[in-house]
Amino acid sequence: MNRKLKVLFIVMVLVAAVFLSGCTDSDSAKESDSGSDGITEKGDPVTDSGSGYSSTGGSSQTGGPDGAIEITDMAKRTVAIPAPENITRVSCLHPIPTYMTWRLAPEKLISTDMVFNANPRLVPEDANDTLNSLPVTGVYFKGMNQEQMLVLDPDVIVSMTKDPNLYQEQIDYAAPVVVISKDNLTDYEQSFRLMGEVLGNEGEANELADYWNNSIKKVTDITSTIPEDQYVKVYYASHDGPLSTVGPLTVMSSIIDLAGGVDLYDTNVSLTSAQKVDEHLAVNIEQVLLWNPDVIITKTETEKNAILNDTQWQSVNAVKNSRVYAAPRWESLDGIQSIMGLMWTAEKLHPDKVTFDFDNETRAFYSEFYLYDNITDEQIAETVA
Repeated sequence: MNRKLKVLFIVMVLVAAVFLSGCTDSDSAKESDSGSDGITEKGDPVTDSGSGYSSTGGSSQTGGPDGAIEITDMAKRTVAIPAPENITRVSCLHPIPTYMTWRLAPEKLISTDMVFNANPRLVPEDANDTLNSLPVTGVYFKGMNQEQMLVLDPDVIVSMTKDPNLYQEQIDYAAPVVVISKDNLTDYEQSFRLMGEVLGNEGEANELADYWNNSIKKVTDITSTIPEDQYVKVYYASHDGPLSTVGPLTVMSSIIDLAGGVDLYDTNVSLTSAQKVDEHLAVNIEQVLLWNPDVIITKTETEKNAILNDTQWQSVNAVKNSRVYAAPRWESLDGIQSIMGLMWTAEKLHPDKVTFDFDNETRAFYSEFYLYDNITDEQIAETVA
């Protein structure tokens, strides 16, 4: 029986029960209806509770005949979801929660999204075979197929705080929509803990969250002692080209800050709210020349070479001092591997102060987060062409 028929059947049973019992208390009838398998929460838009999200996981309480719980997700929304032991089918609208679901409860992942599926990944071969066999959905920033999601019939859908369509998605889909965040590098810790609660694997989720937090601390224990007048001016070129960067409220900018750098827009107060979170923010060469960064980080080797070979950039300190770097493919400033991107960035900005055994750190990270123990020296140093 599909979900819509289940809902109709349960409602009919409840109505009949009320009629036969002669109950006239409408408030009691409403309470009974909302407590049946979280039907109301699944069908109606979720509401903003206004409460924060604890670093130890979202607040929850049991209720309903099947032990449904309420959680506070990372958009500060109260969402009713099935008890974790009753969640067996999870779909995600972004590569971050797709990865987290695979890592924490691979048997519950019933689809991958198009961006996760299209990108190369370092995981064990059998895991890759399984991931490649799953249906591929859209992703919130490229568009979704509502009919496909209804056919998949997940128990829970996971998206991100930047998803502009959360309200409509909660209307369109029968399953509750929970959101996590990657807006700041520190948000990943809370995202892991929340996913652990949703998926019923809080033990491993908390271990990964602790690893994440300790890795940040390993860097900031050093960079926090650097005087502000010694912070390095950094320009980050996103994958849209040399004259595309990111706003100050993005994971890339937060990495630069934690690594002891100052991003192009850190002190710019004229940006709109949308521009501050934009990961594809157009700039002009005059802005870059005026900013005159000490270090330039590019997403690809092609962008790095374009900057080095363009006469317009030759007067920039970063170019003159040979401090233009292409981020490594497997330790980039975005995605799950961004924690390694922090270590790499800190070493590039302050090589005289920040030194790690980067190869060993990378191997330990991939073993812990990707269950992959075969990363090579060449892969650690590899960049995107």
